[in-house]
Amino acid sequence: MRRIIVVLMIAPAICFAGGFQLNLQGLKAVAMGGAFAGVSSDASCVFFNPGGMSNLHGHNFTFGVNIVDPHVSIQTPETANINQTSGKATPIHFYYVGELNDKINIGFLVNNQFGSSSSFADDWQGRYIIQNISLKTFMFQPTLSYKIHEKVSVGAGFVYARGSFSTEKAVPLASNTTSEGKAHLEGSGDAVGYNVGIHSQFLTLGDESKNTKFSIGIDYRSPMPVDLTNGIAEFTDIPISLEEKFPKSTAFVSKITLPSVFTIGLSIKHTVADKWSLEFAYDLNRTGWSSYDTLAFDFQNADTPDSKQIQDWEDVLTHRLGFDFTYKNKYSARVGLYADNTPMKQNLVSPHLPEVNQIAYTAGLGYQINDKISVDFAYIRQSVSSDDVSLSQYKLEEGNFMKENGELIQTGEFNYKFNRKVNVYGLAVNIKLGGKSNKEPKISKE
Repeated sequence: MRRIIVVLMIAPAICFAGGFQLNLQGLKAVAMGGAFAGVSSDASCVFFNPGGMSNLHGHNFTFGVNIVDPHVSIQTPETANINQTSGKATPIHFYYVGELNDKINIGFLVNNQFGSSSSFADDWQGRYIIQNISLKTFMFQPTLSYKIHEKVSVGAGFVYARGSFSTEKAVPLASNTTSEGKAHLEGSGDAVGYNVGIHSQFLTLGDESKNTKFSIGIDYRSPMPVDLTNGIAEFTDIPISLEEKFPKSTAFVSKITLPSVFTIGLSIKHTVADKWSLEFAYDLNRTGWSSYDTLAFDFQNADTPDSKQIQDWEDVLTHRLGFDFTYKNKYSARVGLYADNTPMKQNLVSPHLPEVNQIAYTAGLGYQINDKISVDFAYIRQSVSSDDVSLSQYKLEEGNFMKENGELIQTGEFNYKFNRKVNVYGLAVNIKLGGKSNKEPKISKE
């Protein structure tokens, strides 16, 4: 009998930190290249650095949405151009930070830290690898911060994640009615973790009319093991002789660990009275992608062969930097970039998530409508290509199989080139109720 490995790759075509992490959290930060651990000047700090929540006064709300517009094309030795048919995605975020007293702030967030949308035509050349995939996650994080010193505050949050997915791929088995079958997998799972941070505005040079402030932030978001305990696999157009191995429906379980992220960030802000300010921010992220080493599926049906896919991803560093120029506390212009390293090895790059090391560019605007309401706009441009990537353990032709434990498995490599361009447009509304202005403490004249 032929043993066909059914593999679900939980990894989106929309990615902004290597792998399948989606970094679109807070549009001021997005416009500054994602460098915000040392800035912590709006409610998104509940995500970037809970320790920075102590910088905010009153009740602060941020509501944001992004429109992600991907364009991915693949070229193989046999086919000149294959376009992904993925539609636009709209990840959202909500943040709240409230001041209980001079030392304690509380916060809460809802956001999409991981997500996917990737599809090809059903008859495309790599249909035995992937046809369609969708991943949606929602994170919820209640958070608390405490000011332990005039210049130092700490924060921590409990993170609950809920995710759902679906995927389809062709199965190279012919029946009386079709030349190949299809596998459809879907399921959901949850995970828990934590987010801790420390923030310090440690040095001030100058006076109240003209000064330069230096801040540092350190944040750690823990890994989160997601247990997929209720997955359902459905097989259609399977030959009658193989229906015991590939039934119409069978349950499966799996597990994937979302990576940890360690960040250290620096902010330098120069202010000239109420005229203008210029802020520079730099973040260094280390993402623990080595937790994604293997993806395995255990099917409930005893005759359905379990699957195991080696990923062998590596931990990576991401450099982020950005600038914010604000005029009269009302008009802001922002630019940034990030150097993004892929955790994937060159021979383990799936065509639904083609990527290599790259530099992406960001920009944005901010406008303070009144004392209570402001709006932010952000834009990201990604453009990357490669002439030499591949996915091992796959082959397009039905006849490429090898013996393993007395059975036949699909083998080989899928070699290709790719071009990927992604435009991201974001809009956020910030609301502040009560409390004094969210500014640094006044400078001592001592």
